[in-house]
Amino acid sequence: EDVGETLDPSLEPVLLRQTFMQGGRLLIRLGDSDIDYDKNFRFYMTTKLSNPHYLPEVSIKVTIINFTVTQSGLEDQLLSDVVRLERPDLEEQRNKLITSINADKSQLKRIE
Repeated sequence: EDVGETLDPSLEPVLLRQTFMQGGRLLIRLGDSDIDYDKNFRFYMTTKLSNPHYLPEVSIKVTIINFTVTQSGLEDQLLSDVVRLERPDLEEQRNKLITSINADKSQLKRIE
């Protein structure tokens, strides 16, 4: 919770999932200790920084998700929900247009 732009080096084995088998048990080494590791373990870190800039070394070890909601993004989501409920035909047309635009952008990149 409240992580800064640098991470404690002791988190390295967890971030890289440096596990090993010993005696039929899946373990991870944290400091001087070997601790049982569960394959379903998930490690979540949060920050209060509005626009954190992590070093590339950190970015390749973790998945960064920006949950910041902007006013215009929220308006777009709400408008989309209203249109989907009141005019499903327009929402379907919108989705087809978005798909077409993305395909066109992809084709343009290939041509260039």
